[in-house]
Amino acid sequence: MRNNRLDLLSPYIGKWKTEGLTRSGGIITGTDTYEWIEGGFFLTHKVEVSFNNKKVQSLEITHYDDMEDVFRSQSFDNEGNISISTLKIYDDIILIFADTERFKGNFKADTIEGMWEQFDGKNWVPWMDIKLTRI
Repeated sequence: MRNNRLDLLSPYIGKWKTEGLTRSGGIITGTDTYEWIEGGFFLTHKVEVSFNNKKVQSLEITHYDDMEDVFRSQSFDNEGNISISTLKIYDDIILIFADTERFKGNFKADTIEGMWEQFDGKNWVPWMDIKLTRI
């Protein structure tokens, strides 16, 4: 049976223009696309961006973890990296946690804005600011 908490992901469905800046001055441009897999149990998230003049592509698959009451995702990129993260959604606040990265952002009707941080071994440090605008 499909958990209704999955409906919290529905506002993300669609294609988004992605823009951002890293704290070192790098420019991020591209698109993010969110789609349900038939049945609505799993959300796919395709990323195609230029990050510091380097092409980055990834596929993320998100599902709902009933036991922990959180969303879980796995992301696979074009350099062979795999990232596992936990997502929490509270009203318009989006929180993403992984071992060495985390994100806090806000969802509005047609935009998502927030900041990514990276763990440097001792502290969480600002990494990049991003904005997604619905196309």
